Amino acid sequence: MKKALVFFVLFLLVASSTLQAQNRGKYNGWLQYTGTYSLNQRFDVNLGAQYRAYSGLADKRLLLGLANLQYNLKSLPMSVAAGYMYLQLQPYSNPEETEKFDNRENRLYQQVIVNNKLGRARLLHRYRIEERWTSAGFRLRFRYLASLRLPLGPKTLDNPKWYATIKDEIRISDQENPFDSNRVWVGAGYILNKHLGGELLWMTQFNGGADRANYVAFILRHDFGWSADKPARRPRFLPQ
Repeated sequence: MKKALVFFVLFLLVASSTLQAQNRGKYNGWLQYTGTYSLNQRFDVNLGAQYRAYSGLADKRLLLGLANLQYNLKSLPMSVAAGYMYLQLQPYSNPEETEKFDNRENRLYQQVIVNNKLGRARLLHRYRIEERWTSAGFRLRFRYLASLRLPLGPKTLDNPKWYATIKDEIRISDQENPFDSNRVWVGAGYILNKHLGGELLWMTQFNGGADRANYVAFILRHDFGWSADKPARRPRFLPQ
């Protein structure tokens, strides 16, 4: 347990010190918790929380919470899920960055995750549909995420602790201009044990044209609950 605390404290210190040296709005912070509780061989409950901030961790931008119920197929490396998400977004409303406005949103969403093995690497595809109730009215959004995880270390090592990861997520809306954004992630992860892992990543979000935002992200992944036959059902630490 002491090793776990040291590992995650170091991750947070690195992320925080990097962000504090940058300018507001260009380099931002992203903290995320993802927890999976296994009810039995087929069903999981996934919980998630996010905190995003401008230039460090003190200038809040977003708070988010989610929960879903996931079913893991028996004959295919696939899972399906449906859930609810609530978020509070507080962007700046003027170029001087002196005032924020409050935007709260409720979402329902459905998703499919497909898991493929490529040698030692693992490629995950997530397809998601979101029904969004925002201050501007009802919106639909479609999201596709591809996540590649490559173990680091000797090939003779069955379960390496470290891995490199690359992710790309495209988000499409039902608006007149359908392109919402494209998020590209790159970083490294560490699996502390069968229940706990973490990732430190750099993420750039492209919003169209020259508009983009950069984040240093730390993701804590927690897998707990019923464990019999879990490795055969699905990989640990699925993206939520």
